[in-house]
Amino acid sequence: MFYTLSGILSKIAADQDFLSWEFIFLYGGMLVVLFVYAIGWQQIIKRLPLTLAFANKAVTVVWGMLWGVLLFHETVNAGMVLGAVLVIAGIAMYSTAPNDDGDGAARKGGAR
Repeated sequence: MFYTLSGILSKIAADQDFLSWEFIFLYGGMLVVLFVYAIGWQQIIKRLPLTLAFANKAVTVVWGMLWGVLLFHETVNAGMVLGAVLVIAGIAMYSTAPNDDGDGAARKGGAR
């Protein structure tokens, strides 16, 4: 969710006059959000298997649709809903899949 805030700020900044105080404030806010996100992302990938972290990052598709509807009054069509459902289903399937004995040890930091 936090990552999608940078998209919101950049979309609002795009409607402002270039180099106006509103533009600079929104663009600066976007950079701050991305900086904080980058620090947080580094902490996440230190603690989770990389494949699981990247799989869950795909949830930004859903947040993007939600923010678009709530803040920018965009419409959602059936294809977008189907795509979001497929993303969530893929994450759920991956997250609940049993670990294999081969590469699973290497992903968790174990050596063979």
